Amino acid sequence: MSVFFIINPVAGRGRAIKVWKKIKESLNFCYDYKFTNSIGEATQIAKKAYNDGYKIIISVGGDGTLREVVKALAGKDALLGIIPAGTGNDFARTLGIPLDIEKSLNILKLGSSEEMDLIRCNGEIFINAAGAGLDAHVADCVNNEIRLFKGTFAYIAALIKTLHRFNPQDVEINIDGKILKRKAWLVTISNGKYYGGGMMICPTAQPDDGYLDVSIVNDVRKTEILRFLPRVFGGKHITHRAYETFRGKKVIVKSLTPILVHTDGDIIGVTPKEFEIWPKAINIIR
Repeated sequence: MSVFFIINPVAGRGRAIKVWKKIKESLNFCYDYKFTNSIGEATQIAKKAYNDGYKIIISVGGDGTLREVVKALAGKDALLGIIPAGTGNDFARTLGIPLDIEKSLNILKLGSSEEMDLIRCNGEIFINAAGAGLDAHVADCVNNEIRLFKGTFAYIAALIKTLHRFNPQDVEINIDGKILKRKAWLVTISNGKYYGGGMMICPTAQPDDGYLDVSIVNDVRKTEILRFLPRVFGGKHITHRAYETFRGKKVIVKSLTPILVHTDGDIIGVTPKEFEIWPKAINIIR
């Protein structure tokens, strides 16, 4: 069975194209490939590859590229492989897929497939995490304003810049019919543990358990947020008084004033948004 690679050449500020050059040197099986040229094109390429008979489709890029490929393969009998080569690579981190090219290729060659959950949001499909509030504004800043840094450093720079202009918001969160009202910095809905370039926002999240994990960071001073967020990289924030976590299968997030919402690091609009788990929707090699 042949394999199809989808490469986003601009992922990771150009890292993906360097990764692909190294990958080609190691391939000893039948394969085909195509580069993306625009946002959303990975979805169309993956759909065509599947319709042409390819049942193993590999995403070479970051979380945004992965999300586009996932949209094409959700609910189908194809196998999804991941070569992390983007800025964040957060879902790959949850699955334990390393950045090392040789090791990630070995997973594709020797690993087994597992059924994973996806998340639906107002007609969109994504795989890792969504956020409303500070994290979405930081993601928007990373995508549009930060040019000098990559990876984790890009997110840290964007966070510092965003904190100057963003404040906690009044939100209403409906989790399987239970209403929570909070003044919060952010609300995240997680399938994976990590987002934002390695921040372990929800250590309890499992992408195959049939549940969404909802994390809330409530109102504290900005100076406290600066002390709080570094703890998130190691998952040590879960005992902080500002942090709450819940689980459910359907989550609706509303806010008094519309705030940005991201899915897998890409802005998809503003609140209100509705999220629902789609259990065992995709087969992933890990």
